[in-house]
Amino acid sequence: MVSISAVTIGDRELDRHLELATAKLLGFRYRSGRRAQPETGTTGSDESATLGGRRIAYRPLQSLDAARSGGAEEREWSLVERVREIHPKDDLYTDVEHHVLRVVRRGIQLYYEIHQSYEQASGLDRLKAANRAGELSASQTPELEKKLEAASAASLFALGCFVLARLQDYEREASEGLSFALEAPEELPLGSTSGSLHAGLHYVYEAIDRHARDDASLVKALRDAARELAERLRATQHSLEHLDFYTRYHYRVEPDGVLIAGFELPEIRSGSDILVPEKRPGEVVGNHIAKLEATRIAQRLACYDAERQSNPFVELGGFVFTFIGDGSPGTGKTTLIQMIVTLLRDYTRVAGLPLHYRNFSIDEISDYQGRSGQNAKHFCQELLDPRAVGFGTIDDVDQVCGNRNDKNASAGQLEVTAVFMQEFAGANTVVRGNTSFGLFSNHPEKVDDALRQRMQSRFLVDGPKTHEDFTDLFHILLGTSWSLAPGAGYEPLVAQRVREVIREKYAEHDRPGSPALREIFERTLGGKIEVDETLSWRDFGAYLHALYEHDARFTGRAIKNIADGVRARIMDFDLPEEWLGERAHFFGKPYETRVAMLQELRGEITPELVIQEINRYAESETRYAEASQQRAFEERTRQIVLDARARKAAAEHEI
Repeated sequence: MVSISAVTIGDRELDRHLELATAKLLGFRYRSGRRAQPETGTTGSDESATLGGRRIAYRPLQSLDAARSGGAEEREWSLVERVREIHPKDDLYTDVEHHVLRVVRRGIQLYYEIHQSYEQASGLDRLKAANRAGELSASQTPELEKKLEAASAASLFALGCFVLARLQDYEREASEGLSFALEAPEELPLGSTSGSLHAGLHYVYEAIDRHARDDASLVKALRDAARELAERLRATQHSLEHLDFYTRYHYRVEPDGVLIAGFELPEIRSGSDILVPEKRPGEVVGNHIAKLEATRIAQRLACYDAERQSNPFVELGGFVFTFIGDGSPGTGKTTLIQMIVTLLRDYTRVAGLPLHYRNFSIDEISDYQGRSGQNAKHFCQELLDPRAVGFGTIDDVDQVCGNRNDKNASAGQLEVTAVFMQEFAGANTVVRGNTSFGLFSNHPEKVDDALRQRMQSRFLVDGPKTHEDFTDLFHILLGTSWSLAPGAGYEPLVAQRVREVIREKYAEHDRPGSPALREIFERTLGGKIEVDETLSWRDFGAYLHALYEHDARFTGRAIKNIADGVRARIMDFDLPEEWLGERAHFFGKPYETRVAMLQELRGEITPELVIQEINRYAESETRYAEASQQRAFEERTRQIVLDARARKAAAEHEI
């Protein structure tokens, strides 16, 4: 496996090329319709026009027909002047025009910086120096040519990738309605630093010249040109040699927040591509604890740092990698999923992070041996991609994943169970903080015990429960179509404000609800809590051990999940609205600064908090066990009734 090194490119590095990049923006020479030729009088950043006394042998990506290229002359082209001509009556640039020109100039600066980095890493700078001194041997000439091509391809791709990333969401709404399309660049000569850059800039010039008529079309033309340019080079990478001197590094351009990773395009998937109905927390009725935890999951994922491939909440606690939500049909599991995705789209857009969302359903189970496991593996790998935020759901998990004790489970279901167990908590599982997986089920007792215990967090999705909940639900469904008096003392959706009721919900777990668990609690901790006696580690150990003796499934993994829940509770705070509203307030700050800001909001561990988390977990396991026993009882009862009817029918038949 090739080791990838991270390189940060800041203003100091880019400013070394500022003057040259500005000059290229103002004017560059290019022979339109023919292979580009290097400039005469090249600067220190350009190479000589000859290799060992002969003209450079260019290798274009796609040769032009000789008849088309005949007669073309080299001339001066200016991106600055062409953009000015969009609004010829105005001597000043619009804000959009000014922005895109600065983006292109910074892309040119990056072009030269990547080219220079490649030269130093590959030894190309020494080959060029030997060539200029007339000391290049004939055996070194092919190496010089191939490394020049690789350097130019990598640098030009970086330019296109940078411009695309910076303009990907810029003026998106205004330009989405435009329908023009660009042709891919026919020729990109890669034999010289200036020649390849001028060819790329000329392609951008042609896109602007043909399609830019206002701000919106200018942005679209430039964005599409950058994409086509990058795609063209991406498709050609396999025909080039010595690219490892570029691909072994990942370049982070600060403070723009753009990552250049080999020949990977920045468009993994944006939140706008995820077709999930929008649901806001205020539209989710009941399910207060589940709603709060779902909100936390969205906020924590948005804090991921793609450059460091880490998340402050993984370090400080409070990050939920896996969770399970269970409840009866119609209680709001699907609505919760929609709410999480909606919040993730909002938060990742502010944070400048791409977003993956996928649901793994029963359709992924295949009749072919091994295919179901491959589908599950691909599902996990796509969402675990460290370059993006990932959120994956497995709805109706009891149907998708087979229980190893269920004789009716198919081979495909068992394959999926094995893959998820390995991916969620296997020996090679790495939690970076960019991905969360959520399992949802109407019958969690059917889920394999080992898989269910791999869920760090679990919450009951029980839907509307109170008078206010049912009133709010009916108001949401009909309120826009029916003018009806609210009634004395009723204010719509006030009861759905999580913070106003969540403390009462957590307080319900001060003591277990199950009679068996309550007896254990009173025997081990109840007396000390009543007299306000200080609890010790040994006291909590006694309670946990008693729970294990009551239910052997209460293993060390259960203790770890409880500890994760406690750490999540001390990080149980809302990120301030201003942090989520504008990138500069939080997401745009250095990683260490963000960690310090979050530490200031962290709470403290208290005995009450720990007891609530132990009881919540224990009650969830008891709920699953009781549901399983009830199902077994009902199935056994049904079988006894059928047997009795069969015996009666047989006796009557004999008579």
